[in-house]
Amino acid sequence: MRGYRFILSIVCACILCGCGNTPQAEPIVRECTSIPTEGRASASVCAADGKAYVFGGRDSHKHYLNDLWTYSPQEDKWTDLGATPLRARVKATMVAQEEKLYVGLGYSALSAYNDSAYQQDWWEYTPSVNQWKRLADYPNKNTVAAMVYAEAGKIYVLYGNGRFFTSEIGVYTIATDTWEIMPNNANRASSCFGACAARQKDILYFGTGFNSHNLTQWYSVDAAKDHWQKLCSLPGKGRQWSVCAATEDYIYLFGGRHFAGEMTGGEVFENYMRYSPEKDQWEWCGTMPCGRAENMIAFSMNGKAYFGLGENENGTCLTTLYCIEE
Repeated sequence: MRGYRFILSIVCACILCGCGNTPQAEPIVRECTSIPTEGRASASVCAADGKAYVFGGRDSHKHYLNDLWTYSPQEDKWTDLGATPLRARVKATMVAQEEKLYVGLGYSALSAYNDSAYQQDWWEYTPSVNQWKRLADYPNKNTVAAMVYAEAGKIYVLYGNGRFFTSEIGVYTIATDTWEIMPNNANRASSCFGACAARQKDILYFGTGFNSHNLTQWYSVDAAKDHWQKLCSLPGKGRQWSVCAATEDYIYLFGGRHFAGEMTGGEVFENYMRYSPEKDQWEWCGTMPCGRAENMIAFSMNGKAYFGLGENENGTCLTTLYCIEE
């Protein structure tokens, strides 16, 4: 019996190590041109037509923003598209589909714990003609910090939050300008706030977050079928407000916060890691050049992962963007 327990302990240790290896060579992180403003945190981003679009967020003075910027990796250049018709906000939802952007939801602190701070508006933006069009509102107040992806004429909004943790999935049908809330499914990841997600090869990878404690959960998701598969959990401490971006081979996860008091292990992370879908395995990659950061942006383009902006542990907003060179 002792021999069996010993072997079992060795197997368990190998499994845990397999979820937190160190890569043979640390990825090269290239610094890109900084956004030419006073930094921002909790902005929204999506990639479309060879550019990244960055909307809203807040600055170091806690001023909420409603402007729209583009970043061109080819030119390594930022362009200010000016103010939008949306109310200034943080943690909005943004996704591209069929040469259009869909933007909205999020939080605008009109007053603390006021229902009107949870933004339900939903907009279509056509970059080619710089045109905005308001669409049907989201059907409830669970609109903050949702994960999102678009597929086959539908947009899936996952785990938007209001005053409570949720595991809700909202579905927007573009052709009919209508919303519906999918029925509950007990197989989904735990209800949470502040999760992160990235899509690679038509699969959404989703995890982390906070409910009554910091989470290390990690899933692959087919939202259209509401199918969830539990994968290898993140190594180390649970976290919220991390961001993710995909390359051809990995999902990179950057920064975030372990929510707790200063005397009980709370911290903003300075490390980043990557997940291999092929191996169902995590690797620690190193320290981010921006240091400790949360509430960043991250996006994928041309097989590369970009991350940056956000804020440090002192609440100072950051301006720099970085690119992972594998």
